[in-house]
Amino acid sequence: MHLLLIHQNFPGQFRDLAPAWLNAGHRITAIGSTAKAPAGPQWEGLRFLRYEFEDEPSRLERGLAVAAICRDLINQDEGPNLVLCHSAWGEALLLADACGRVPWICYPELWGSARALGFGFDQGLDGLAPAPHTFSSENLVTELAILQSDAAVVPSRCQLLSFPPHIRKRLSLLPEGVDLTQTRPDPNAELLLPDLRLQLKAGQPLVTFISRDLEPLRGLRQLLQAWPDVCDAVPEARLLLVGGEGKGYGLEAPTGKSHLEDGLAELPEHVNLSRIHWLGHLAHGDMIKLLQCSACHLGLSYPYTLSWSVLEAMACGAPLISNHDSPIAVECGEASPRSIRLIPFNDARALSSTMIELLSNPTERGRLGAAARCWVERYCSLSRALESYQALFNRLGQQAVTNQVDLTKSQQNPCHH
Repeated sequence: MHLLLIHQNFPGQFRDLAPAWLNAGHRITAIGSTAKAPAGPQWEGLRFLRYEFEDEPSRLERGLAVAAICRDLINQDEGPNLVLCHSAWGEALLLADACGRVPWICYPELWGSARALGFGFDQGLDGLAPAPHTFSSENLVTELAILQSDAAVVPSRCQLLSFPPHIRKRLSLLPEGVDLTQTRPDPNAELLLPDLRLQLKAGQPLVTFISRDLEPLRGLRQLLQAWPDVCDAVPEARLLLVGGEGKGYGLEAPTGKSHLEDGLAELPEHVNLSRIHWLGHLAHGDMIKLLQCSACHLGLSYPYTLSWSVLEAMACGAPLISNHDSPIAVECGEASPRSIRLIPFNDARALSSTMIELLSNPTERGRLGAAARCWVERYCSLSRALESYQALFNRLGQQAVTNQVDLTKSQQNPCHH
């Protein structure tokens, strides 16, 4: 099968899926905008097409650019049999027309709302609210893409539940999967970071926090509020922060240069800052090693999108702390504390005491990490995701054949009135 994958920042959610599809013998063409073609042996055979603008384009401009490339590809002799498109930036606006009879799958990810961005959820935002129209245009683009697509997919239950009921019934819940052969526990894991003169090993009291950008949406504020108590109780503990210094997905802007700088400035003077390490963006392999070394991983979040790093932490057997109503809490089930520890999002004292307990109790760390690994194996493995996707591909392919047969019959036997 020839798959056309469209994502402004390709590979995006296709990071693990696309190489697996290539390995399975599928032909893949990808359309992206902000990134170069991914490199490495796993990407051999990928055809990558890029559209560019001198300035930041509007959603319609993106939609027009992508539609033009799609028409070109679909009109070729060996054009795609199926199109998969992330819809957030407008790439899907004109796909229904551009794809013609080729079925396409939409990835809407999330229905924008004030609560998903922390308002009424994070006490640090009390008294604030976004303008009523903040999410209107994004949600209109999302709804249009879903209604025009042949199928629409979201990767987690929390994301599914963010949509209004009349749209939710059109969505399929289909996790993107974690490659459990590459992402697994290693009791002898080590990570050397020479630039920081750090040598990290499994078994050390290491607390890890990973986010694309270090921001309040993923609980950075609560973590730094809780950290002084952890330092007092476990002086040898280290805090490892992975991520950028951008504003992030949330609407809250930092007061100073970054949210991290703001949070560090609020720490009491007695806190040993030399045991807090900002690692920036790590190579994926190094990030996995860090998670294998972690004695406690923080997966706090607003009810937003499910973070890949949270699933990878669980796959590595890292004991996970999250909060009620977070994406992973909704996914695992709030009633079962076996795989993760859940605390109230705004309770820094509960967070610190839970971190201290895990750092001080290797037996509980081992139990929790093993349970987390089992949960990912059962529900979120890449192999399971590939099976579900193949079933979806087969259904859409059969539907396209049926539609073509019906069209041919109607053309051969036109009704005259």
